[in-house]
Amino acid sequence: MTLTWRQVRRWRIRRQLLLSPAPGPVEVARVLGGIHAQVTSCSALIAGIRCAGVPDLSRGLVRTWAARGTLHLLPADELDVWVGALTARDARRRFPPSWEREHGVSAAQLHAITDAIGSVLGAVPSTRAELVTAVVAEVGDPAIAEPLSTGWGALLKPAAARGLLCSGPPADDGGVTFVSPAAWLGRPLAPVPAEEAERAVLLRFLAANGPATAVDVGRWWGERPAPAERMIRAAGDAVTAVTIEGEAGYVARTEDVDEMAAVPDGGTDPADAPLLLPGFDPWVIAPLSHRSRAVPDGRVKEVSRTAGWISPVLVVDGLVAGVWEHSGATVTVRPFGPVPRAAVEETAARYAPLLGVDAVAVAWA
Repeated sequence: MTLTWRQVRRWRIRRQLLLSPAPGPVEVARVLGGIHAQVTSCSALIAGIRCAGVPDLSRGLVRTWAARGTLHLLPADELDVWVGALTARDARRRFPPSWEREHGVSAAQLHAITDAIGSVLGAVPSTRAELVTAVVAEVGDPAIAEPLSTGWGALLKPAAARGLLCSGPPADDGGVTFVSPAAWLGRPLAPVPAEEAERAVLLRFLAANGPATAVDVGRWWGERPAPAERMIRAAGDAVTAVTIEGEAGYVARTEDVDEMAAVPDGGTDPADAPLLLPGFDPWVIAPLSHRSRAVPDGRVKEVSRTAGWISPVLVVDGLVAGVWEHSGATVTVRPFGPVPRAAVEETAARYAPLLGVDAVAVAWA
């Protein structure tokens, strides 16, 4: 199968629900393979531009560390699949001396922490301080208290991968809380076997982000290319090799390739219309091979900023044509060059209910 980048860009815009809104955020999370949830306000906008109305993120979703080790909102009814795949990924982790120096615990201490979290967490939400106190008491090792108290959550991720921990509702002061997923959902978790689970998440990724390389898959999943290559090989006939403008090494879901090939390469298409995508939008984040062809030379640092921050972007004809931000009812757009301003302003109007305002005013910078 041979495709052009324009076909790929148009197809991904369609697949990521940017032209045909989903009925609600759970379906958005199902299609996207999770909604990025490091920044709550971005989660609401990512789901909002893909839903028919203002999304309610408090029902049917579980907030936990998933792809790339970052927080995502996952469909609660699919958590068994994700836990199966995440457990397999976590089992491949190595803990060199540099890791122990950075995080302040040994591999043995981390395993003890993970087991203790499974013992102490239940349906009653625990703040981080409460969880640290309970885990230290369970393990009987005061030395782990300080490393566990850091805000990044590196020592909590293995428990999340095994389905022993997820986010609970915000505390009274707005801080994070943690609960046992099984207790919170009111059902035991039954993690899907590793190979089946990894196949499922790979195909979910390709369904929204294909075609992709093994490097793309590994980066999205949070591993090196070698495990990603094994996942691709294990998928067998479910994936098909694809060439994009003479460049080999890409794969797509076999069931998608005819649809991809049918996407027009020339003329105008609904997918070419301007899009204002929020921060950390999945269309921008993955795959990296697509991003490198969508962001103009010299503009990468404006899109992918320091500390892993992904800017809100303006997309025109499947290419990043600027960045934007909002304050109150004003959306400020910084285009990289000439853009169809009237069409952009019409697109910006969709954000009014999501920002809680009657109307959006567009300012150009």
